[in-house]
Amino acid sequence: MDAPVVSDFAEALEPSNYVGVPGDWLIAVGDVVGSTGAIAAGRYKDVNLAGAATIVGIQNACPGRPLPFAFGGDGGIVLVPPDLETAARNALKGIQKIARAALALDMRCALVPVEAVRRAGFDVSLAYQTLHAGRTLAMLSGGGIDHAETLCKSAEGAAFAVTADQATADADLSGLSCRWQPLRARNGVMLTAIVRAAGTAALAPIYRELYTRIRAATSKDHCPVALANVKAGWPPRGANRERAFGRTLFEVYGQSLLALVSQATGTTIGGFDGRAYARALPAHSDYRKYADSLRMVVDCSHAEADAIEALLAESKAAGAIVFGTHRASEALMTCFVSNTDDGGHVHFVDGADGGYALAAQQLRP
Repeated sequence: MDAPVVSDFAEALEPSNYVGVPGDWLIAVGDVVGSTGAIAAGRYKDVNLAGAATIVGIQNACPGRPLPFAFGGDGGIVLVPPDLETAARNALKGIQKIARAALALDMRCALVPVEAVRRAGFDVSLAYQTLHAGRTLAMLSGGGIDHAETLCKSAEGAAFAVTADQATADADLSGLSCRWQPLRARNGVMLTAIVRAAGTAALAPIYRELYTRIRAATSKDHCPVALANVKAGWPPRGANRERAFGRTLFEVYGQSLLALVSQATGTTIGGFDGRAYARALPAHSDYRKYADSLRMVVDCSHAEADAIEALLAESKAAGAIVFGTHRASEALMTCFVSNTDDGGHVHFVDGADGGYALAAQQLRP
């Protein structure tokens, strides 16, 4: 759907830049069951893949219809118009099936009408931020996304649940991959943070204030994705997972080898320029976003992480926010590549060792 497009992330924290999502649209939710235990067992990459699969499976089921989405580490949401409800429902079922078969993870899924979250006193509003030429990232406000995720996990939302059955076909997860090595912190630590205004579902002024203060504390944005730490190996990382998604040997091993050769030599192979693609990765990453809360993964010094957490603790003590953070030495990048043109790829970033999922635990009462 059409919505305002902003170029500066700070403008995504202004309520006037959002428009309401029609009430007959649906919020497709996918959530990994038992993600905390899986993360504790070292399976955070599998958890990220399953979370991203919600976005990839639905988008592939609706070709030619770019849909707003948000990645949450151990889950994902997609906004779906009413004419694509059946396609989204079938995709969610297929995502459940393939997550169980390929990743040994169970997923809760739901399709929650926007009008249902509005009846509960929440809203769903949308804006876009430009990441790079041809690629935008959805920003979502109003509390409706959080409420839909709560419904997905509760008995109250049973009427909206989507469950695979014996007739379910695998979802199409083409383009979902995890071939890059973990992104090592260049400045000291990868800090994952989730910040939520207390006592309101609205996009409160505190978000803009805190973001401005965080920028001042760190002097600049510290995107965790940089040419210096984007590294691929061969055989490709995650090859077994991709094979389990139904990819051929050439799709996994052949394409990745050709990409590696292109990046190493600067040669364009079959129209693919590996070096140009690698240079584009930072600008195509979702390391900073607003989806009913301010969410970011930043590569910063330990002193800067201390300063950010002190700012957040001060605001929490004043009753303005609740927040959660997580520190790691690396970040993970999970990719959705429809094609390698500017508008054809986006890269989901999470802190290693549990990032968003563990930070979110600190938001609970």
